[in-house]
Amino acid sequence: MTPADPHFWLLVLTSFVASAISGAFAIGGGFLMLAVIAAFLPVSSVVPMHSVLMLGTSVGRWWFFWPFIQWRIVVPFVLGCVIGAPLGARVYLTLPEMVIALVVGIFMLGAVWMPPVPWNIPLRHPFFVVGILHSFLSAMFSFGGVMQPLIMRTSLDKMQIIATLAVSLLFMNLAKIGGYVMFGFDFRPYLLLIVTAMVAGVAGAGVGRQLAERVPEEKFRLVFKAIMTALAVRLLYRAWTLA
Repeated sequence: MTPADPHFWLLVLTSFVASAISGAFAIGGGFLMLAVIAAFLPVSSVVPMHSVLMLGTSVGRWWFFWPFIQWRIVVPFVLGCVIGAPLGARVYLTLPEMVIALVVGIFMLGAVWMPPVPWNIPLRHPFFVVGILHSFLSAMFSFGGVMQPLIMRTSLDKMQIIATLAVSLLFMNLAKIGGYVMFGFDFRPYLLLIVTAMVAGVAGAGVGRQLAERVPEEKFRLVFKAIMTALAVRLLYRAWTLA
């Protein structure tokens, strides 16, 4: 894909807009990116290219939200991704999508809407396990559905949630990309698109940072829950159509 192709610039613009959305609400931009990628790239390229085109938004949010990153969550999550992402890449789209969509959709709804409960998980580093599960699912379907609802159940504020998710998912995507390359996917035909989209994603993250500062904490959590609910319902509908 070259700059002479209108789809090239549509993907670059989508990277900017998706980054601004994710910068403001921590989630949502990735699904916009996924929808556009699925419309214009070969099916076999959709999941790997989604991982690499989302690097710009993650790098940008890392830069603009640096003071708010909670490394006590990021580090164990990333260590889990080192295990889960290559495994997911290895079995990329070989498991029944209906089962995965059903389980992840139900989990997301439960994690988002269950009444608050004490965060008493009998593990020393629960986000290590979260990293394994989330990256494994994400490597196969572009969305893990585990990290986002669970991080909302911590005591982090909106800026910390946005920053911590961004850095966690940045390292997860790097692990996924390494897995795809290891098992034969060639990113070279898309190199110029990747670089241009990354620049646009970083710029979009700056816009998202300005929006995040203006969104009240209560409204942020409400929008976050609404987006997660919509995505969960989408997964359940997908499972129903595949049944």
